[in-house]
Amino acid sequence: MTEPSDSSLGKAVSHSEVSRIAVKVPPFWRENPAIWFSQLESQFVTSGIVQDSTKYHTVVASVETEILSQVSDIITSPPNDDMYKKLKERLINIFSDSEERRLKKLLQDVELGD
Repeated sequence: MTEPSDSSLGKAVSHSEVSRIAVKVPPFWRENPAIWFSQLESQFVTSGIVQDSTKYHTVVASVETEILSQVSDIITSPPNDDMYKKLKERLINIFSDSEERRLKKLLQDVELGD
């Protein structure tokens, strides 16, 4: 029996299969989840991923369980619409410092003079 050539094997792989392989999800960045999502969305663009459900499932499959436990309601009962957007918004809200917390951190780090 003859083996197929490399070129025929390449044709058998669909674009979506290649996209799934190509996504490199960076480690979740608790200190700045908005930047993390920007990095991830760049990966989606370069990998040709546009479907909301694919983006959602990529996050769920990639983020540590300790992070996902903070949004367990969205994980166990995903919304019907905008799954990725809602997950993204919630994670950013949970892990981003509020304006007040950022100001307090800044003031704590500044040494006051006499």
